[in-house]
Amino acid sequence: MTEPDLSRFVVVLCRAEEAGNVGSTCRAMKTMGLTRLVLADCPEYDEARVRTMAVHAADLYEGALRFPSLPEALAGTALSGGFSRRRGERRKTFSLDAEAFAGLAAERRADGDVALVFGNEKNGLSEEELSACSLAVHIPTSEIFPSLNLSQAVQIAVYELRKASLGGKSGSYQAAPRREVEAMVGRVSSRLAELGFFRLNQGTMLKEFLRDSAERAAYSPAELRYFEAFVQKMAGLAGKGGASGKGAAPGNGGAPGEGPAGD
Repeated sequence: MTEPDLSRFVVVLCRAEEAGNVGSTCRAMKTMGLTRLVLADCPEYDEARVRTMAVHAADLYEGALRFPSLPEALAGTALSGGFSRRRGERRKTFSLDAEAFAGLAAERRADGDVALVFGNEKNGLSEEELSACSLAVHIPTSEIFPSLNLSQAVQIAVYELRKASLGGKSGSYQAAPRREVEAMVGRVSSRLAELGFFRLNQGTMLKEFLRDSAERAAYSPAELRYFEAFVQKMAGLAGKGGASGKGAAPGNGGAPGEGPAGD
């Protein structure tokens, strides 16, 4: 998997109070590949506490830039999203959810940094602070208990950003296409037919069973080849016992509703 370039993205903490939250934010950022932290109008922190919670991401705190106010912190950015669950008369007229903002930010190719802005743990971003941001962004939490810890909110936001920046190339496998599944089913069925595995005209049910099972399991191409090799090996061993198929499989070894020859 190719590591996406996230160097133009910066996380801005505005008036964050808890050293533990700052450390946890560093860890959340680094796990998703973001390394630029900005502290706007923030107090001095207990650095031992920051480092404890940051684990191996304390370098982000060491390299963080400090600004006396949020507008000064955002002066060099081209786009900024202020994360806030609250709405009000003087707040933004609309709010994007975190996934939509991440998609917008990842697709943006204009020069300039993109900032993800988070407010104070107790009261979030003020109206003035949110108005300094380009967009309002929210995480769709439950009304039962809508409040998120600061570092948890950062983790969700940077995860969405990383996912969008990867463009679907997450390193996970792709399921084998149907044409490959059908080809495997054809070869396996033909081999079993050679061994007399089926009763007359019952091979169709097994073909459908194999195809549907492989597609539901979402076998990767490599897994599909392994499965075929396993079945072919078993068929080969059964073939050594004679073409009648006796002993080739357990009594229920065929597709549902059909058994091997000799039942």
